[in-house]
Amino acid sequence: MASPNVASGSIPKSANSVADAPVIVANTSDGNVVYRVYGHGPPLVLIMGYAGSMEVWDPHFVDALARNFRVVIFDNSGIGATTKPRKLSIDSMADQTSALIGALHLRSPDVLGWSMGSMIAQALAIRHPGQIHRLILCATYPGSGDTIRPSQKDITALTGNDPVAAQLDLFPADQDVAAAAFSGSLAAYPASSPVSPKIIASQASAILAWWGGSDTTGQRADRIHVPTLIADGAEDRIDNLANDREVAKQIPGSRLVAFSDAGHGFLFQEGASFTNLVRSFLLGAPRPLSLTALRHQYKSGLVKLTSAGKTWLSKLEAMSKKPNLRDVARLDLSFSDTLSAFDENLLSWGGSGPLRRAVLAYVNAQEEGANEVLAIGGQSAPPIKNLSKTSARNSQRIEKLENSFRKDLGLSPLKVTTSTTTTTYSFVP
Repeated sequence: MASPNVASGSIPKSANSVADAPVIVANTSDGNVVYRVYGHGPPLVLIMGYAGSMEVWDPHFVDALARNFRVVIFDNSGIGATTKPRKLSIDSMADQTSALIGALHLRSPDVLGWSMGSMIAQALAIRHPGQIHRLILCATYPGSGDTIRPSQKDITALTGNDPVAAQLDLFPADQDVAAAAFSGSLAAYPASSPVSPKIIASQASAILAWWGGSDTTGQRADRIHVPTLIADGAEDRIDNLANDREVAKQIPGSRLVAFSDAGHGFLFQEGASFTNLVRSFLLGAPRPLSLTALRHQYKSGLVKLTSAGKTWLSKLEAMSKKPNLRDVARLDLSFSDTLSAFDENLLSWGGSGPLRRAVLAYVNAQEEGANEVLAIGGQSAPPIKNLSKTSARNSQRIEKLENSFRKDLGLSPLKVTTSTTTTTYSFVP
């Protein structure tokens, strides 16, 4: 596999998403580590959780982060072509992550770990404190022996053959569109080999050692002194919110944020809100724009969004004659990324200003629309009943909220036309 200039982090011009970024092998002091890099800005390393390859990172989520950061995703020890240590543990996986950071000359990147990845991130901050600038722990667990453990049924469902059970592990039952969006987004990656049962079993043993307090590093969370953000879904059935609270108590000065009606996959379900939180935590909160500047930015962003929507519909219709799952997923991802970029800009421009409530309501509704786009290719496990009706209702809600927002901006209302496939807007900037 060809490797780009690791030091400069050059990215092929053809890569429009992390799903298109090449797979690279880094030769580290702790063996080979397979990774992808996408985006521009300060480095942000993402550490994957239990039984997951780097292709379990939602591309829509990573692409959103990549608008402000140079994002690195990688395969943990023993997955794909990444070297497996003699004994796989949370500590050994943290040491290998440290070796990757060194090999890529990232110095002290920001680090985000999810689930088991959050344990690795804690161990990285404890064992290699000079290599982390800021730390984000998603759905995390204490290593002090005080963990409230999930049921064995839920643990088994994560790696089982029942897609419904696996979906319920990550998303609440009423979030079937978000779950399908996650599946549809993952379909944009090229096919990859599944994680071997032997590695999954080794990871399970490492997790149990951390949960039980027999991994001594896990007992030293109070030694983490970098700024730390902890986040989870309030309805997480894999990781009881009490675990996050315990870690927050142990790490001095840490902040805990819980997302309502969200579970273990909250960071994908609440994409715009969470990425905005991440961006503000790592880069600082942006200054809100004046009403005049906000109106200008909204209008110019709307022109780009309208053009992208027309292109998406045209290409989707052309693909309907001979659809290919990955091609459809990549097309849906491209439009959803454009939609989310518009929403994230609105949050930056007006999320803390006088129109805060109107902006938040509109963006949250629009993000549901972005999920509906991604869900088109992700309904096989399981299919969503009456998605078209749900989409139509949401389109009406978006129209109402946007017209209210436009009124606040001093703009005329939208004119709407409805088709059988989607609701498209004849925008009036």
